[in-house]
Amino acid sequence: MNGRFAAGRFGAGRCGAGRFGLGLVVAALALTACSQAAALAPVGGSREALVRFAGNDVLVSSGVAIRTAPVCITGADGVVCTGAAVGGDPIRMTGTPTDPLVLVVTVGGRTLHDGPAQDVVDSAARPS
Repeated sequence: MNGRFAAGRFGAGRCGAGRFGLGLVVAALALTACSQAAALAPVGGSREALVRFAGNDVLVSSGVAIRTAPVCITGADGVVCTGAAVGGDPIRMTGTPTDPLVLVVTVGGRTLHDGPAQDVVDSAARPS
């Protein structure tokens, strides 16, 4: 047996390396798909996601510069998200536990939005 034949027979030659490389590519694609799915998971329609996305739309459309992105917590009273604007003003976004979900977004003492969260999402989805 020469070394070339033995390497090919036991998968350590060129063909085995190709299968190994293909395995790495398949594994990488699978992991990429998992991370993309995980990134999309919050879009599934939870109240917290709706408050976060609608509240962020309000902040952006109002020109609020964000220093600390709002972090949300869901409890019996609904969703509360808190963060900070660049000038130090506190950002507060709240969503009611009732339907329709009412979103209130305040920065410092100013109320930027007080109404249905779905209205904000629908408005953001329309072409400008």
